[in-house]
Amino acid sequence: MTESVLKEDEERAELDDRAVVDRLADAGDRELSVGRDRPLRISAGHRLLRHDGKCSRPHGHNYEIRVRITGELGPEGWVVDKGDVTAVVDEWDHRFLVEEGDPLVEGFEASGDGDALVVLDAPPTAEVMSLVLEEKLRERLSDRVSDVTVEVSETSELCAGGI
Repeated sequence: MTESVLKEDEERAELDDRAVVDRLADAGDRELSVGRDRPLRISAGHRLLRHDGKCSRPHGHNYEIRVRITGELGPEGWVVDKGDVTAVVDEWDHRFLVEEGDPLVEGFEASGDGDALVVLDAPPTAEVMSLVLEEKLRERLSDRVSDVTVEVSETSELCAGGI
């Protein structure tokens, strides 16, 4: 092949790439569901400091999490990389969630396990967990994302969030 033919091929490929990027950008908002049929799973402990019942004691759950993200397609052809979503959720796997002011924080830190804690500014209920995960995902994901909804199932009977 001559140099001019190679240059023409490169220019044609570049035009094709630009056309694909333009088409994806013009597609409008698209929706990505992560965990819809097979939820993301994490194991975590928590307690509800101000609860009068048994949930005030430290205990744990095998949480199931579903995420729905709405946004524009990027040049990669997706709204976001699934790995970016699971990375945020996985930060809570095998951790203990408490609210600010819980005396357990001091105990965990004194024992050298302070890094196992996730301290929230509200009680670590499924409702609050879904809200905080939505906020964390919005903060960390691409500017192309227009909406994030997270559903957290604590048990088969208790589910919070908006999917």
